Amino acid sequence: MKLIIKDSAPALVREDESVVYEGLYVGCRYWGNMYNLLKDYKNKIWTLKECDGFDDEKDFFAVKNAKYFIAECDNAKIYAVTGEDRAIFKTEYTNRSQTKDIEHLITLGGLWNERLERASYNTYTAYNGVKCLDMNSRFNNYIFEENGYCEGAVHMPVIDRGGKCFNAGFVSFDKMFSGIFACEGGTVEFRQFKNGNKAVSEKTIVSDWMMISLYDETTDGLCDYTAFIRDFNRIVRTEKKTPAGFCTWYYYMGNINERTVYENLDAAVKMRDKVPLTHFQIDAGWSEGDLRETNYKRFPLGMEEYAKIISDKGLVPGIWLSPFDHKRDGDLYAAHPDWFVKQFDSDEPVVVNGNVVLDVTHPEAQEYVKSLYDRITNKWGYRYLKIDIVSDYLVFGRFHDEDAGPLQSLKAYFKCVKEASHPDTFILACTSPMFEIAEYIDGARSSVDIFERWESILKEYHTALKRFYIHENLLICDADCLMIRKSENEDDDCRRYCTRTDEEILTFMRALYCCGGTFMISDKLPLMSEKHIDMYSKFFPLNEKAARPLDLMNSFIPSLLDLGYSGDTRTVGFFNFGEREKTLSLSLGAVHSAKEHFTDETYEDTDTFTITLAPHCSALVEFTRK
Repeated sequence: MKLIIKDSAPALVREDESVVYEGLYVGCRYWGNMYNLLKDYKNKIWTLKECDGFDDEKDFFAVKNAKYFIAECDNAKIYAVTGEDRAIFKTEYTNRSQTKDIEHLITLGGLWNERLERASYNTYTAYNGVKCLDMNSRFNNYIFEENGYCEGAVHMPVIDRGGKCFNAGFVSFDKMFSGIFACEGGTVEFRQFKNGNKAVSEKTIVSDWMMISLYDETTDGLCDYTAFIRDFNRIVRTEKKTPAGFCTWYYYMGNINERTVYENLDAAVKMRDKVPLTHFQIDAGWSEGDLRETNYKRFPLGMEEYAKIISDKGLVPGIWLSPFDHKRDGDLYAAHPDWFVKQFDSDEPVVVNGNVVLDVTHPEAQEYVKSLYDRITNKWGYRYLKIDIVSDYLVFGRFHDEDAGPLQSLKAYFKCVKEASHPDTFILACTSPMFEIAEYIDGARSSVDIFERWESILKEYHTALKRFYIHENLLICDADCLMIRKSENEDDDCRRYCTRTDEEILTFMRALYCCGGTFMISDKLPLMSEKHIDMYSKFFPLNEKAARPLDLMNSFIPSLLDLGYSGDTRTVGFFNFGEREKTLSLSLGAVHSAKEHFTDETYEDTDTFTITLAPHCSALVEFTRK
């Protein structure tokens, strides 16, 4: 592909000059008087030149057969790198008029060459006015009605009316949080959101890098997209062992103490022959005050000693942290009020849920964060960190770095965590943006909290199964904990009483297996029977590969999940998450034997497998070539 000028505006075209994406523009929508939303982006006269390359820290070798272009008009510039099946762009916008209160920047907009048929997108989750993609964002499918439109966070795979697939998405995440807008008529816009401050007159705003990629099949295209992000940003994935362990949260919630550790640790060791857990994580409830000091009434030996007790049993100690919720009347704010985000128009702190928000663009705050994680990982010995409730404290305000905002503070925090932590530490971000900090973390929660009802499974796997393309390419996805207990496996310590049936529990297990990421049990282990231990054992050896949904853009929760072949055996999940009986079929192309993974039930040899499932039921079938 290449960039040309067509009808006075830049256009992305194929080598034969057939149009891909035309009428390109850059600008903003901004608030005028009386709530008017005004625009500053169209009716510009553009010039274009081809060049040899750009001075940028990104890896342009990720674009094969790259050509480099710069298009300019009076208040904007487009940098484009085009290849055979993709083009990446970075833009500049200069506000030539009075200071503007921006609704959003249109970092690139234009018209696709066909009307649009359907799209998938991650919804925004909004925190204190900051819009982002995190575990609470849904993954929706949308069929375009005439003039219909949708908008989602970070990227959007689309199928046009000609049956062609493309993905529009951001591929760097340094400047601002981002999103994609698409309209049935073909309008596609890349959008970014200022950090709560205004666009100053004559000041230039630089976007992150964006990409339009063409592909034949949706699931392959999405995996290619996240692999490109990894390579383009030179993200080095560390080969750390995927955690498989125990977590205190969904049984005890915050009601934990040292007995919680002792009894579950002993049970984990006893079942190790069948269930070789590697990690043991203490969740919320261990701390007090600013959530960084031990609650000695509950854990009288101090957290360093409990890490040693866990590691002496052969497991990796893990701990939960909530990093941003500092009390306004706490010691840290009293000693260092300049370390916290301020209101735009005063020196008063931004307050969220009664807490002040750490400004990690401040050099001294960075040193504080480093000292915290040095203590927890190097001195105490915790090598699995669940860093939680991050998005809740994304805020607009005045930061120490006057050009910074919530994104820069977020990235600075996790950069400090990575730099200060022991190199063997597995860093998991929870309730946090994912794409923006992928270079600093090992894993991230990809779905909402699981909780105890059947309905929570629907919410969980609506997103966890659809985010398969993030797993391994960018980070290890965490689809939350497994609970297979029923009422007979609960006592007075329990804070979440599970209500799922036997079949619903099996469906839960199969869906979690298909996610391929972390595996954390959150039942009270001493109360689980030999039958339950055998059920846990079916997860080992741990599946670390995410299944590809074969019906990704046609379902709220995927029903057909393909783990592909391992040798001669292909594993496929069949799911009925609905309330009516459902029949599913899969053509195998040759005769295979078939066996269910969790129950060992066998089926007739076949080249086309068909199964009818009752509501809430499922099967994880291993097909072996004959």
